[in-house]
Amino acid sequence: MQRAVGAALFGLGSLCVGVAAGMVLLIVPALKQVPYDLTPPEIAVVAQDATFVSAQAVTGGDPVVSVERGTLRSVTGIKTDNSTAAELTGSLADNTLIWNVYQATDWVDRNIPIERAESRIALDRVSGAAVEWEGQCYNDVKVVQPDTTGCESGSIAFAGQLYLFPFDTKKQTYQYFDGALRQSLPLVYRGEDEVASLDTYRFEQTVPRQDLNIDEEALGGLLGYLAPGATTATMSYQASRTIWVEPSTGVIVAYREQQSRELVPDIGPPVVIFDASFQYDDATAEAVLDQAREGRSQLLLLGRYLPIGLLVVGVLAAVAGIVLVRRVPRRAPAVRAD
Repeated sequence: MQRAVGAALFGLGSLCVGVAAGMVLLIVPALKQVPYDLTPPEIAVVAQDATFVSAQAVTGGDPVVSVERGTLRSVTGIKTDNSTAAELTGSLADNTLIWNVYQATDWVDRNIPIERAESRIALDRVSGAAVEWEGQCYNDVKVVQPDTTGCESGSIAFAGQLYLFPFDTKKQTYQYFDGALRQSLPLVYRGEDEVASLDTYRFEQTVPRQDLNIDEEALGGLLGYLAPGATTATMSYQASRTIWVEPSTGVIVAYREQQSRELVPDIGPPVVIFDASFQYDDATAEAVLDQAREGRSQLLLLGRYLPIGLLVVGVLAAVAGIVLVRRVPRRAPAVRAD
């Protein structure tokens, strides 16, 4: 009986060790991929006392363009396109998310739309970075051009991080996409901060002042209202971003961005047409913090606590089984009567 109990304990211990190894080697890597059925929370950033260009519609005439001050609210909504993702081939198959992204910026004080945009992007499920895909596109639908619609494939080349960071984010420099320049630039690790009781990594990006490309039609519309008499102009741009990332999940739990744009006509003084500092609103901050906490707890439970617990139980059970088997007394040899 003792030998049977010992063998059973040894078998149970071996099973526990095997399950612990399986969780670490199989289940946890699967958890460290963004699931296709993820529903990203709506992201809203707000800028108080911002300077911006507004185009007010006039009955029977062209919109009137003016520089205003007030509160801006920019909302980003994401819809997953799993049917398109399922059709991907080659290196993108089973490793890539396809997201349809919609952005709306409004003048809160007067409930007036300022800008609309849409994009399609492919993201790596592990790194969270944009990957090359022929279907990616971007369309900036401005109020001054209400007839502009459609997102043409190949109209942009997304690269670097945009909405996600890698699971197990490192203390290193990443490439982060700048929408105004349409290119990724270094985002530098600067240290560790605590955000709402979560340990986070702080990253910073500085975009030095430089000229933006702007189409002639849009430039002409701005000059006609903001710099009468000017025949041409340049538009300068600068920005800075600070991003706080919960490292185990790669969730951006806090965000701050400052942008400035200036119209520099050939005649007359420069005109500041955009100057704003954005950060998450309260609802967004709560949603992303909840997402980070839930993901971190799941990873810790399945990637650390349960495997360690199973390993300890398994080793103890196996050792106890071996001890019991070795303690089984040997039977004395039978004595024959002659």
